Amino acid sequence: MNSPSPRVVSLLPAATEWLDLLGAIEHLVGRSHACNTPSSIRNVPCVTKADDNGWSLDKDLLTELAPDLVLVQNSCAVCSPTALDLPPNLPTCNLDAKRIEEVWGLPLALGEALGRKKSGAECVAQLREDWWGAIDHVAPYVPGPTALVLEWTDPLFVAGHWTPQMIQAAGARPLLITEPGERSIAFKAEEVIASDPDWLIISPCGLEADATRTAVETLRAGPLGKLRAIQEGRLLVVEGTRGFSRPGPGLFPLFRGLVATFQNKSELAPPDNFGMPEEPSV
Repeated sequence: MNSPSPRVVSLLPAATEWLDLLGAIEHLVGRSHACNTPSSIRNVPCVTKADDNGWSLDKDLLTELAPDLVLVQNSCAVCSPTALDLPPNLPTCNLDAKRIEEVWGLPLALGEALGRKKSGAECVAQLREDWWGAIDHVAPYVPGPTALVLEWTDPLFVAGHWTPQMIQAAGARPLLITEPGERSIAFKAEEVIASDPDWLIISPCGLEADATRTAVETLRAGPLGKLRAIQEGRLLVVEGTRGFSRPGPGLFPLFRGLVATFQNKSELAPPDNFGMPEEPSV
């Protein structure tokens, strides 16, 4: 970008978090309603709002903000606007990812777009160190437990993309969706029950703490409440806005929490108890 002080609008919560990690949050002039961290963006104008269709975009406000760059994702029109939904001629930076390696690439792409290539490279170096440092605690020759991650509870969506990769790297065996990069898809309750996971992890996409609790309580009251993992106390609950569906910096402390859980090493867990048994992050 040619501007020394670019005006950025983020339509992707993970992009806003990366912007903050790169030390560039002061460039944010507009955001989506779902961008909730860091707290310093509270007064930044929202160009989207939640509605019955998921979201609506205020194109007039977006145009008035005159952004030099709009941060988007183009893989899920349900979650947020894509480049196709924007007024023409707005420059965009696409921050899609399907695997954890592609998540590492996001701060690199954003750093390059903002003229902060060094910050992007330093960020990725630290994330890779955190990732492999956690993997050092995984027993490589011991068959781990099975784990099922739900990123929506009605209908039941099993988490795909980078989530199976995180489960495998943490020493467990993902169920129903097993290959990294596969899309999240819906399964019937009978299929989820038949999978009989050792661990059940629930992190409803985009839901904040109270809504996450409500979704989990509703699920426990239904047929899935009889799952062995729930009955035996191996249910992990992660607030949806901090969970697996957001390809931001939060995936890495979450991964450390998974390693702590599956390897029975509570000392590895992050301070906020991401995903720890009986101490859900919500």
